[in-house]
Amino acid sequence: MHRIHNFTAGPCTLPRTVLEQAQKELLDYRGTGMSVMELSHRGRLFQPLHEETVVLARELIGAPEDFQCLLLQGGAHGQFAMTAMNLMVDGGEGAIVNSGHWAGRAMSEARRIGVIHEAWSGEEDGFTTLPDDGQIDVPAQARYLHVTSNETIGGIQFRELPDVGVPLVVDASSDYYTRAIPWGRCDIVYGGAQKNLAPAGLTVVFVRKSILEDHPHLPKILNYKTHADANSLYNTPPTFQIYLLNLVLKWIRENGGLTRCTALAQKKSDRLYEAIDRSAFYRNSIAPAFRSRTNIVFRTPTPALDERFWREADKRGLHGLKGHRAVGGLRASLYLALEMRSVTALVDYMRDFEKTHG
Repeated sequence: MHRIHNFTAGPCTLPRTVLEQAQKELLDYRGTGMSVMELSHRGRLFQPLHEETVVLARELIGAPEDFQCLLLQGGAHGQFAMTAMNLMVDGGEGAIVNSGHWAGRAMSEARRIGVIHEAWSGEEDGFTTLPDDGQIDVPAQARYLHVTSNETIGGIQFRELPDVGVPLVVDASSDYYTRAIPWGRCDIVYGGAQKNLAPAGLTVVFVRKSILEDHPHLPKILNYKTHADANSLYNTPPTFQIYLLNLVLKWIRENGGLTRCTALAQKKSDRLYEAIDRSAFYRNSIAPAFRSRTNIVFRTPTPALDERFWREADKRGLHGLKGHRAVGGLRASLYLALEMRSVTALVDYMRDFEKTHG
């Protein structure tokens, strides 16, 4: 079977063993004579799978008992609105660190709901750096601070999440389960599963139980308490994505858990940054202290060579290296299931390309 090196920013590479198990069970899930996609989400066959997945999700990320794990639809875009709706439903205010493309999207969406203060912006520096805690200006009336832990497009990451005296709302989509979460600082942590954990269509959300309220002016489907009370089964959930999330979480557990995932994220990114930094041909403009460990952006000397790089790479089985259309350049996403051999193959190709075009 032909498997390429997949560096795309999402949907992510999934572990081969997970795909093989899903293939094996596709027509007959555990002797039921049905695919897991055909099981009733409220039936005796699916509910144990669902409950096991929630337990695994909590345990592997170290979420305390005072957080509710929700498996929802809508992706991060849905959470841009839903977090603001639930936290500012009665006219409250919030704040956001504008660290790049996705933080900007979150800010724009939240401002449809209520007053959001820009607590810091990296726009003047081209979104190449991040603030320390003293640079983040959160108004006294703000109920929360929204941060994007890792900018998928910009290749920039908070190595430590801010501690500024107000609860954090964290979009962890692209570095979910590659690092520990400082739960004591957070009220909501969310992420689209398609970056590290499962196919697109599922969002893993952790909400502090003390903020769950039945807001009468919110549509029930957009109220966290609705989903918490129904154990994420208020409406029909994306059952196949939850099944695959279950398999990936077990794969994480069997391969050393979060500690091992964190170490591998650092090892893979260090290898690629080393190749960029030792070369006069490639460059990365992000401040070294904030370089992403999951989305590595870089450029060659010209846009024309950038395009040639990713086109030729694709022919060699190195897929998904074209930078996002908003910023151009090149990008390699090193999500959880991407193996070290893929990074080595990319570094070898980079060396060959530089010899030819440098």
